[in-house]
Amino acid sequence: MDIHPIYLSAAGELHTLVPDSAFQFGVLETMRAGHGKIPLWEFHRARLQRSSSLSSETLNAISASLEQVTSRTQNWPEGARVRLRYGVRQDTGTEKPVWDLRVEPLEKASPWTNGVLLGLCGTRLTCDATRSPFAPGTRSLGGGSEHAELYGCKLLVRDVYTRAAAEWPARVTTGEPLLEPVLLEPKGAVIEGIRSNLLLRIGSDWITPRLDQFGVRGVMLRWLAGQVEISEDTLYLSDLARADELAICNSVRGVIPARLLASTPEVLQMDSQIQSPVRPGRATSVLQALISEELW
Repeated sequence: MDIHPIYLSAAGELHTLVPDSAFQFGVLETMRAGHGKIPLWEFHRARLQRSSSLSSETLNAISASLEQVTSRTQNWPEGARVRLRYGVRQDTGTEKPVWDLRVEPLEKASPWTNGVLLGLCGTRLTCDATRSPFAPGTRSLGGGSEHAELYGCKLLVRDVYTRAAAEWPARVTTGEPLLEPVLLEPKGAVIEGIRSNLLLRIGSDWITPRLDQFGVRGVMLRWLAGQVEISEDTLYLSDLARADELAICNSVRGVIPARLLASTPEVLQMDSQIQSPVRPGRATSVLQALISEELW
């Protein structure tokens, strides 16, 4: 099957999209489509509305385009990654937000198959890194309603995450786990991965870092918290080190087993653990099975 990416916007289908750098500011939703549906759309939709207060007319237009996406991708063997942007462009001469969709096939062999290694970053999260750019005191745009102070949003401008990612070398070798840089807040509490939320299994409990001030309130994490009990707490490196199981989650890849690296970027290649796959523990496997049964 010859599968090509799909690009959609309010203007219809496009041949390509401008880069993220063409936006002054905006928010982002990254979703998974497959078998004629976007299983977590209701949660993405809720975060999108919370992040930007977009008008009902715009939301309906996006929803209609996503219906087209699900129809056109329902026979894609591995499903699709759908990237929705909503924000203000640099080059339009107006501060009216626009939206677009990028739809690409997921790989037959996922690069996440062998788990992830968690590498701690020196870059620290700020509150503004996930604060809605449409909130009062930042901007007054969107659907015309008054915005509350909104945190936990996924932004298009991701400077903090880009700096954190640059601290660790990318790992794309077949058969080896990926590397997921992990961000802390200024006082040293662990918050999230650059592409994921964190899950710690300690004893019989699942625990995730508190996200009320820092970090992205992930859609997959929200769904999981409605299926199994997951408590929130202020967590530190020592908690990651003592966890019985570590995992990450996001809305495209589900739950992925993780292992904490003791290495620094400078000595990474000398670490004997970096080539061995990260296998899921019993509790992580239960979450993975739940996602497979209920979502995809």
